[in-house]
Amino acid sequence: MASEDRTVSTLSPERLGGPGAPDPQECSAHAMAVLAEAAGTDMRLTSLALDVTSHELGHGDVSCALRVDKRARSIVFASIEARSDGRLVYSAQGLFRRTL
Repeated sequence: MASEDRTVSTLSPERLGGPGAPDPQECSAHAMAVLAEAAGTDMRLTSLALDVTSHELGHGDVSCALRVDKRARSIVFASIEARSDGRLVYSAQGLFRRTL
């Protein structure tokens, strides 16, 4: 069952490498930071799936929708989708496990 834990935020396209095409390293760093914050300090990222588009970002803000798909005592599944002008910039899904 999916969680209702969902957050929407915005950031400038420059944070992801814009106004040109998104930079995969910037998108990866942003995704890992946001997903890790949502998972919590006692969780460690064990798997990350990331898809980055190649179209120009332009100068409009990027809207990011973060969702915690499942939260259990020992694991967290979370995802983030970044869009600019209605077009996908990147999407990422992370799996976190509790640290010992």
